[in-house]
Amino acid sequence: MKKQTENTTQNAPPEGGHESTTPEAAPIAQLQAENEQLKATIRHDAAHRQITGELARAGARSPELLFDAVKERLQFGEDGTLENAAAVLDKLKASFPEQFGPDRPASIDAGSGQTAAPRLTRDALHRMSAAEIAELDWNDVRRVLASN
Repeated sequence: MKKQTENTTQNAPPEGGHESTTPEAAPIAQLQAENEQLKATIRHDAAHRQITGELARAGARSPELLFDAVKERLQFGEDGTLENAAAVLDKLKASFPEQFGPDRPASIDAGSGQTAAPRLTRDALHRMSAAEIAELDWNDVRRVLASN
């Protein structure tokens, strides 16, 4: 008689009448949640590769930063594909136009060569005093005097 009582208590549903809280149901729910999280991660990574690739092809200076600016606006279809990629790119181009286009490096010569150097001529030498000629570069003076 004792064996029959042990069997019925072992097979009886837990207190409260909830049969879904069996020890097998908890790992299944956990695995389903983990599966959904992994699917979301895969969708996000695929969208990241797609958007940053298209931004790089469009000439964006910092595709990673631009993706971070719009990652919350991404919309995915039932199959996990990105649905609003073109709209996101258009929004980025409109919001951050300075991020697109050719790079223009800053001048490192601080304007060197922007104005033409005054040319020294034989007539200019005749009009100068000896003190003014003494301050000139002698190579330039020799070049002017040697010509003609």
